[in-house]
Amino acid sequence: MTRSISTQRTLNEATIGGFPFFILPEYISRETKARFAARYGPEAGCDRAAAGDRGIAVLLLPELGRDELIPALCEPACAVIEWPEGECAWDWLAVPVAAEGLFLSLTTATAFALQSAVAICEILTERGVLAPERRSQVELCVHEAIANAIVHGNLGIVGMDTDDAEGYRQFSQLIKDRLADARRRRLRIEIFVRWTAACLEISVADQGAGFDVSAVPAEADGNAASGRGFVFMRTLADDVQVSDGGRCTSLRFER
Repeated sequence: MTRSISTQRTLNEATIGGFPFFILPEYISRETKARFAARYGPEAGCDRAAAGDRGIAVLLLPELGRDELIPALCEPACAVIEWPEGECAWDWLAVPVAAEGLFLSLTTATAFALQSAVAICEILTERGVLAPERRSQVELCVHEAIANAIVHGNLGIVGMDTDDAEGYRQFSQLIKDRLADARRRRLRIEIFVRWTAACLEISVADQGAGFDVSAVPAEADGNAASGRGFVFMRTLADDVQVSDGGRCTSLRFER
């Protein structure tokens, strides 16, 4: 049975910066909690207390472009969720919450079109969470994690050789073809950012088929057809963890 969103809100809907805004309902399903625990760990938090005085606030954006992303992330909300017209938002109203953090949920099509890593790192730098001298390293790692989630996760493209012009052409065409699939376009990319005085952690999750984490090379291998992105991230981040059957990559950077 589909729940009526309007009957689940604990406060009346308002607007912030022209965006729909409301406090999340108390109800969070067992399945949702299990998904969060698998992706982000049991400490991610799914209750009002985790967000402190801010509550669990959400901005819903029906269409999200580059000009809307950074202003939305600047708003006093714990989550920014792209909500395409006609899509049931209930599954995306119960989001992980951290006392210091933010959550971004995008469709695959939007995540592919946006430079979300740049926007996230810009906001973190402005908030004083990310030191300017570390921004380029963090941004590169987050970009790689998002690209992996989109291409290898939700679009399901694996094992292609892009080292020559023809291989890259075929790869680009396959991305275009997969993005034309309405189901794949609407699969989600989740980006969960949390920080403490000691570290910054950024998790990127997809809804793809996952992969065998043990197959990822621990060191650089110029002959490897895949997995080089993880080697790159491990070089620049202080720690890289993969969970949820390969669907979630968490990057940790010491502050």
